Amino acid sequence: MKVLLTHERFLPEWGGGGETIVYETARHLMRRGVDVRVLTTGDPAVRVYDGIPTERIPIHRYQMNLSASRIAERAGWADVLQTFNYHACWPSLQAGLRTEKPVVCGFLGLFGDAWLELKGRTLGPLFRSWEKHLVRLPFSRLCFLSEFSRRQAIALGSTETRSRVVCPGVALEAFGPREHKENLVLFVGKFSRRKGVYDVLEVARALPEYRFLMIGWGPEEDALRRLAPSNTTIERGEPGHPPVEAYARARVLLFPSRAETLGLVIPEAMASGCAVVSCVPVDFHGVRVEPGQVPDMIAGVRKLMADEGYFTDCSAANRESSRFYHWERYTDDLLQVYEQALGEPAGKAAAR
Repeated sequence: MKVLLTHERFLPEWGGGGETIVYETARHLMRRGVDVRVLTTGDPAVRVYDGIPTERIPIHRYQMNLSASRIAERAGWADVLQTFNYHACWPSLQAGLRTEKPVVCGFLGLFGDAWLELKGRTLGPLFRSWEKHLVRLPFSRLCFLSEFSRRQAIALGSTETRSRVVCPGVALEAFGPREHKENLVLFVGKFSRRKGVYDVLEVARALPEYRFLMIGWGPEEDALRRLAPSNTTIERGEPGHPPVEAYARARVLLFPSRAETLGLVIPEAMASGCAVVSCVPVDFHGVRVEPGQVPDMIAGVRKLMADEGYFTDCSAANRESSRFYHWERYTDDLLQVYEQALGEPAGKAAAR
């Protein structure tokens, strides 16, 4: 099988967890004997990354929306086009329609009303409308990182029969707990308002008896350093490299993100024996809270710190549950989606 993989960025360029998923998709498909090529933006001189053939167009990633002709030129080689939202999926669909090739779209982000906070009251509604438009397009198959993300897309107008959950993995072998966990509350992720970073600071102020560690990068970093209480440490994370040692030490992952499609930090923390306090509606053991409900976050962290038996049960259950998140299962599911899509060129599957 030959797969042309399109995305607006590809490693070593990195903007978030999505690029990691795209990279692991290419890498694990190649390990299964699939012939993979990546079409993306960036420096044309970079022709290979970690053994993965790449072609990079020297344009801004937003301009990939205008690259349907370039993608169509390369699509003739492929059996399947695998694309991802946001800025590569629409031109990839146009290329698939021109060349009568199946197009599978993986949705790495689905933020809905969170766009209003991310982009403001002027641009936010436009991004939200564009996202709603994308999930309604006639891709051969649409893949979502979680069941709650798939349900959200269906509510926005995606076709249920073409929507699949293909949940990514994490490098489970890299994660594990220390023998004795510290009384440490950990946040890992992009330093942005969407991730609830200021909620973390409020929780830390309310619980001065515990240490908090925030590891990440992003636009709110300077503000977080200015506002952090004395029991909170802010560290710059290295994009694409999970803080394995911090996960191993921490007792609780506090991840109050207001909009996610999965949140890979949750299975990473689970595999490390952390209990979880989060708003993200995936299966974990700990305390589930609603977005923005800081008092509930405070109570959840306090319970997991004070109740040794409850923490121990959550830690063990999370380690067991984390075994689901492995890349071989992800690759099996994705190859099954390709087999279903073959013979159904873009546009025709939607008409059935």
